[in-house]
Amino acid sequence: MGQSIQTKGTSSSTDEVILLREQLRTLSLEMMTLKHAINTKGSNLHAPLPTTNCNGFTHVVPSPMQDPSYFDAYRDQRYSSSNHSPSCYSGCSCSPPSSGKGVPLTFDPYTDLQDLIQMSGPLTEEAVLRVLRHRWHGGECHTRVGPVLISINPYRGVPLEQALQHNRTNQSEQLHRLAAHVLKELIDTGASQTIILGGESGSGKTHTSQSLLRQLYRQAGGGTETDTFKHLAASFTVLRSLGCAKTSSNCDSSRMGHYIEVLLSDCAIYRTKIHYYWLDHGRVVSPRLGERNFNIFYQMLAGLSKDERVKLHLNGCSAHTLAYLNKSRTENADRERIRFESWRNGLAVLGIPFFDVMRILAAILLLGNVQFIEDGGYELDIKGNNEIKSVAALLGVSGVSLYRGLTTRTNSLKGQVFKSLCDAQTANKTRDSLAKALYCRTVLTITKRLNSLKKLSISHSLGSSDDSRINDVCMKPVRQASPAPSKSSTNHSSSSHGSIGEGFIGIVDMLGFETTQCNRLEQLCVNHCSETLQLFYNQRVFNRIQDTCREESIQCDVQVEYSSNRPCFELVTLKETGIFSLLSKEGLEPKSNSETLTENLNNKLQSHSCFQNEIDNKDMFTIKHSAGDVTYNASEFVKTNRDVINDDVISIFQKHSCNFGFAGYLFAPELKALQGKSPKGFMFRISPSPPPSENNGKHEETSSSLCQDFQVRLDSLLKTLSQASPHFIRCIRSNDREEPNSFDSDAVRKQIKHLQLLETVQLMVGGYPRQIRFPSFVSRYRFLARHKKLKGLMEKSLQDSKVILDCFLQAMDQSKLPYLSTRWALGTRHVFLSEEAWQCLECLRDARQHQAAVHIQSLTRRWICMKHWPTLKALLQTKLSNSKRMQCLEVEPIYEGIQSATSSSGKTSEPDRCDTDIVQQTCSVYGLDVNHPPPIPKSRPYTVAGSIRVDFPQTRIMKCNYPDNSTEPLLQAGEPVLVTGVSATRGLLIIEHNSCALHVPYQYTQVKANGMTVGTKL
Repeated sequence: MGQSIQTKGTSSSTDEVILLREQLRTLSLEMMTLKHAINTKGSNLHAPLPTTNCNGFTHVVPSPMQDPSYFDAYRDQRYSSSNHSPSCYSGCSCSPPSSGKGVPLTFDPYTDLQDLIQMSGPLTEEAVLRVLRHRWHGGECHTRVGPVLISINPYRGVPLEQALQHNRTNQSEQLHRLAAHVLKELIDTGASQTIILGGESGSGKTHTSQSLLRQLYRQAGGGTETDTFKHLAASFTVLRSLGCAKTSSNCDSSRMGHYIEVLLSDCAIYRTKIHYYWLDHGRVVSPRLGERNFNIFYQMLAGLSKDERVKLHLNGCSAHTLAYLNKSRTENADRERIRFESWRNGLAVLGIPFFDVMRILAAILLLGNVQFIEDGGYELDIKGNNEIKSVAALLGVSGVSLYRGLTTRTNSLKGQVFKSLCDAQTANKTRDSLAKALYCRTVLTITKRLNSLKKLSISHSLGSSDDSRINDVCMKPVRQASPAPSKSSTNHSSSSHGSIGEGFIGIVDMLGFETTQCNRLEQLCVNHCSETLQLFYNQRVFNRIQDTCREESIQCDVQVEYSSNRPCFELVTLKETGIFSLLSKEGLEPKSNSETLTENLNNKLQSHSCFQNEIDNKDMFTIKHSAGDVTYNASEFVKTNRDVINDDVISIFQKHSCNFGFAGYLFAPELKALQGKSPKGFMFRISPSPPPSENNGKHEETSSSLCQDFQVRLDSLLKTLSQASPHFIRCIRSNDREEPNSFDSDAVRKQIKHLQLLETVQLMVGGYPRQIRFPSFVSRYRFLARHKKLKGLMEKSLQDSKVILDCFLQAMDQSKLPYLSTRWALGTRHVFLSEEAWQCLECLRDARQHQAAVHIQSLTRRWICMKHWPTLKALLQTKLSNSKRMQCLEVEPIYEGIQSATSSSGKTSEPDRCDTDIVQQTCSVYGLDVNHPPPIPKSRPYTVAGSIRVDFPQTRIMKCNYPDNSTEPLLQAGEPVLVTGVSATRGLLIIEHNSCALHVPYQYTQVKANGMTVGTKL
């Protein structure tokens, strides 16, 4: 019990060290099992041992009776289909069956095993899968691997739209602990923190991030009833409908990634900003077969009233009659109607005019029914003449100007500007470009609004083309913009801190890996984003740890061999030969097409290990991603990457020709570049980059292509993540069919492999994942040792670290913590700790901090009591003397008896002059009862001095000291005092002195000074 192993550069082989470690672990487990059985006076060795909570990490010692057949029998009996309730929430603990046959139900080592580093036996993928499966069937969807959290999506419980606002407090205990740990690290270290979620599409990343954000607000944001949280909840409600859609792999897939930046000051949240990445705007005009457009379109068709439909020219329209929606089937109309009402309320909370946004969305839907066809004449014919008039009315422009903007093209050749008519195909593409531009810029404007601190009134419009809040960044034409990447287009907060608890906590919820039947450029960007985050995980978890151990000659028990995805990452991002670079070069050529692109790709990338061209189809190529091989169709890569719209369409929204201020605001930077003149043949971006941060105030040029802009923003995000301390959550899909209460072992095993969870477990168990520099180690754990033993010098930090570790060993021997293999090693600059050793150190540190806090609080309370004791003692003595005095006073009754009382001398006094008849006659005249006298009247709220009525409060002069028998009286003779009223005890006045009420006899005070009445009349 309490034994520890300390290794530093041991020369024994790895097998011997592992064997010795397992033998010691087994021996300790047997000793603890016997001790537990003796203490509980029972012979059931299968009973679980007590657990010890350690800073959010729970140490669990499993029983040595670990037979795989036993666990399989236990699982088959406990987790039958009838035992598990389908209404369990994500992360909840389902109660086990009450009885069973053959297998004792008091022991479940897998459900109680909350950290995979406590696994015993060989570390294999099957062992990890078995633990995750048993815990998932037991209702535990979260499992730790040291600092890494594994989250399995059960497809049950709280819906996504309620994850942020749900009122269950125990929705996820592990997320609650992670939020508390992140906040504590921010306070202790002063460094900003980031939480990075990774996993496939549909693995529950968005749901987990929403639950985690709620936990942060409950602990550091004032709760869920604050205005800030309601503003944040409304923001996500609005963005969720605008950015989610049904795909082939996820019924509610987030089509844009989010970086949530929670800003803190003095350990409290004061602002939350949302940065979005990559909007799948091609879905607006051409959703794939079997998939759906963005959810907001279906919700508005189900939720708009009849009068609102008439105002928006949507009367009689449905998802089957609108060209942009007719490729997908509709869902539950009642559910869509409820979501639309929530979306409408969210706009009201954010102060965004409802009909301004509805006019843009309705115009987008009606644009899909406008089709240009060739009729052999000079101009193009329109199929859907009523629709184009409705679109023009909704956008606030004339129908003629809209028709001219869609069917004409301004070109510039050698300084000469000329116009030409477009064919039907080009006009229809321009129409689709306008629809995508309207949608992207609406989402961007709403994001800018919800990130603003000033709350506008609901009736206030978002402005027109001359609004002072229009972005000053001039979006220059693409042909004039240089292809050099700009600086961060989304500059996040720096990690500079002025006081304790200042910084930010970032939550990264980016797009997950996905594959469809026809993978386009959107899927390539999505999968590249997933590869980038996986590469960052490999660098922070594997590379940095092993490189530091190698530099300082530290030998680990286990050499972890992981698969690096850097070749796949470089295949896409290299400057000269990367796919993005080649694609951008092709976009600059006016005559480039998909054939020239695939030819260049095959010539320059055919020798790459992660690239494979398809012989049957020249437009297809395959990339070997870390999560699997994906075949892409490059037929529309060039057109999608250009992402441009001509200035002929944008010029129709100029102020003199457009009376809808919100539509002009969407294209304000482009209109500023045109300077109110006629079209010049410029091409602008369909999906502009978000504006620069408010802090830098610099005007920067936009990237020349969609891929370049996406890569620049992704690099900016990585720079922000590298400046903060990362925390990782690995999300896993329980099955590929999105079925609740279904665990597909093959699907989970595949994700365990490409997420490299087995390698993570091996590193946490056999390596040194915690590496702390000597000064930081001494500063964090110095109170574990006596101050006299520590040198306290920077150059003596190595010796101080040794002293602290020796005291740590002694503390472990004296503690009641279960046995753990606490390994560490001292390098040249760092203290290398195993995950188990770090958890024990944190446990002892928390215990010492709690003990010190309790001691400081007790001393502070004692000092406060001693400081106020003289005043309190005087008050108590005054109350005691007054009570004794009142007991000694003899109060004469108001009505004396008719017969005279006996005097003290024993003689009878003279009888009263009034006899009984006279008294009764007098009482009858005034309506009095001799036997029942009237009650004593209440004290008057004033006093009378010299025929002058003086109300309370009044000022009096002390005639003598009070208390008179005290050496240090509270009130001295001649001192003016403030009398606030009459006491409930007769004969006493209430005097206010030093915020205390003193009850003083009235004869101690006087109301006259120099012949004048002293008092204050109200």
